[in-house]
Amino acid sequence: MRKKLTLSAVGLILIILTALPFVRSREKVELNENVRTNTSGQYAKLSSGITHYELSGPEKGKLVVLVHGFSTPYFIWDPVQKYLNAGGYRVLRFDLYGRGYSDRPDAVYNLDLFRNQIIDLLDFLHISGSFDLMGLSMGGPIVANFTSKHPDRVRNIVLLDPFTAKANTFPLGIPLVGEYLNSVVYVPSLPKGISADFVDPSKVPGDWVEKYETQLSFKGFSRAILSTIRNIISIEPKPEFENLALTKKPVLVFWGDQDHTTPLEKGEYVKELLKAKFVLVKDAGHLPHIEQPDTVLPAIYEFISK
Repeated sequence: MRKKLTLSAVGLILIILTALPFVRSREKVELNENVRTNTSGQYAKLSSGITHYELSGPEKGKLVVLVHGFSTPYFIWDPVQKYLNAGGYRVLRFDLYGRGYSDRPDAVYNLDLFRNQIIDLLDFLHISGSFDLMGLSMGGPIVANFTSKHPDRVRNIVLLDPFTAKANTFPLGIPLVGEYLNSVVYVPSLPKGISADFVDPSKVPGDWVEKYETQLSFKGFSRAILSTIRNIISIEPKPEFENLALTKKPVLVFWGDQDHTTPLEKGEYVKELLKAKFVLVKDAGHLPHIEQPDTVLPAIYEFISK
């Protein structure tokens, strides 16, 4: 009798473990034209898939291209876009593949994929001149990689709390185990983790969590996140910044003094390596442009206007 109960319990546990990825996953929706019909922004069909983007501001304005970070789509740039548009700049922002309303191609999510996405989008928009380039968090190594490959395209660089040291991603790197834990534990936890990027959680914009969670419903999000973890987040990004340094581009770096997502102590080397102008933003976490816009936004404008 006891043996039967034990076997039954083991069987029940196995059933629960097998069902969890399906229960926990919100990926029920195919991201297609019908879904995108009522969204803001525009769409470009590029070599690796459709990209959601927004090009705003005066047509004659100098161009600034914004590259977001690991998982939050282009709405994370709202304050920067509005400020620069008001100051006469043309601003291009977009959702990286796997995020927001951009496609989730069956690809390796590495720096090459995202660098080519930028090039493809610029070609699609017939943008051939140089521009200022900004990267937030994981957008930092993407910007560095792009600039080292295409130095003639970039005027000035702005980095906000860049990703500068590989993370310990164990056990997500283990085949099958990583897929399971990613879908059951990690991805479902992402919306709740938004407030951790702020010193003052009350400064999280009111519609952020809802907008962030929308992308979790589109098929392919978890796969894109896990591939990014394995092919960017778990790889040392310092060589990208070393290559960027060789271009001798003007660089402005912001860092929240209470950033626990990409702590300054792991990225101190960037200041000297890039000969960067550096601004330590007080009372700010990982997103200083949102927590302390009065400090960050005018400094960005002043830097790129020189």
